[in-house]
Amino acid sequence: MAGILIIDDEPQIRELLIKHLNELDQMPMVAETLADGLEMVASGTFDLIFLDVNLPDGNGIEALPLIKNSRSEPEVIIITGEGDEQGAKMAIDSGAWDYILKPFSGYEIKLQVKRSLDFRASKKALNSSPEKILNRSSIIGSSPKLLSRLNMVAQCAKSDANVLITGQTGTGKELFAKVVHMNSRQEKNNFVVVDCASLPEQLVESVLFGHVKGAYTGADSNQDGLVKKADGGTLFLDEIGELPLSIQKKFLRILQERRFKPVGGTNEVVSHFRLVSATNRNLEEMVKENQFRNDLLFRLRTIHIDLPPLKECKEDIKDLTLHYIYTLCNHHGFENKGFVSEFLKALESYDWPGNIRELISSLEKAILADPASPILYPNCLPNPIRIHYIQSSMNKTRAGCDFKRVSQTSDKFQSIDLPDNLLDPIKPLKQVKDVAISIIEKIYLEKLMQSSNGDLDKAGTLSCISKSRIYSLLKKYNISRSV
Repeated sequence: MAGILIIDDEPQIRELLIKHLNELDQMPMVAETLADGLEMVASGTFDLIFLDVNLPDGNGIEALPLIKNSRSEPEVIIITGEGDEQGAKMAIDSGAWDYILKPFSGYEIKLQVKRSLDFRASKKALNSSPEKILNRSSIIGSSPKLLSRLNMVAQCAKSDANVLITGQTGTGKELFAKVVHMNSRQEKNNFVVVDCASLPEQLVESVLFGHVKGAYTGADSNQDGLVKKADGGTLFLDEIGELPLSIQKKFLRILQERRFKPVGGTNEVVSHFRLVSATNRNLEEMVKENQFRNDLLFRLRTIHIDLPPLKECKEDIKDLTLHYIYTLCNHHGFENKGFVSEFLKALESYDWPGNIRELISSLEKAILADPASPILYPNCLPNPIRIHYIQSSMNKTRAGCDFKRVSQTSDKFQSIDLPDNLLDPIKPLKQVKDVAISIIEKIYLEKLMQSSNGDLDKAGTLSCISKSRIYSLLKKYNISRSV
């Protein structure tokens, strides 16, 4: 039996889903609010989650990345009564299994449950296979987002599929390309790097495809290009967005036929290589602006791995710091250094626009700031990081003071009085939360009707809640639109 969770605030929808799932011999758990659902996801193990979009305390699609990156990495089926194209795109981009509109049929639900669970079972079998133990080289970290990308590498490494790696500058695209190569069937052959941004404009074809003797002035002998040197191995096209359009067309043919002619040559040369490409540019936008060939893009991204920025993987900063302090100290001939807790806090508070590359550079500057010191302190770090740490610490202090001041003196906030029988004797937390949420919802709706003068269109705009949802809440709490 699979672990299935339903997060939906409509009783009739929950009952209908439970009925269909019971017919598949499944016993789902249910949550009526997003907060309860996220709490269950964090503490439990689930294979599949049915997630409503418009929940009383939040938007399901906005919470989708958090759910997908949870410990059990469940498949998620979005269910909504108010589907729209943008919402569907956001859901799929965030990793949803499917996007289903209410009302739905039992056949549709059962079909997607079976398919998603079959897919999950095959993925588990793949991940547990000994051949998928990944040689991850110097990729450091264990954050959910990083591990999910490494899992993609493990799944594609043994095939010959083309891989496109995207991400901001400094996120480690070349490291990931090397890991693909090291875990592939081509690992014992060449890993050839082509920096498309630095190819000399007049010699691009010669560098890539090679030339024959006499092809141009200075071509004194036959010369293999980088594409031929990658024969039997991996060809890594770094910054492929910089590849000239004239070369893109020729390269498309090479990908299709694995044949090409050197500059000045008449005979075709064969090269069988695994292609891995990388870029920090938006190739889809470049296609729209006629700066990149759409047919080439389709060929490049058979597998697409989008690397997260470091600010989304801050739990990796400690491991990265320990690793690179040791590596850099060893490189400069120093004894390994330690650091005070404030040093790490400063690193973790910073957003790292230059990502891991900037972190390494900052650690090297800190190490060289006082070579004789065995301990690194915050004052060893570059000024922008120190300033950000001080400012963030000041903001937290102010926020704490403001909270105390508001809670002690302000009369602009309405207090919530819970019934005495909830706390004496003490009742279960869920029961208290349900009552508190009901009180808050009622207060909110009364204020919403006042602010919108009872206009449901305006109320929907202000609250980001559908008119039908507002109407049902008004009916639930017996609130008049003319409050």
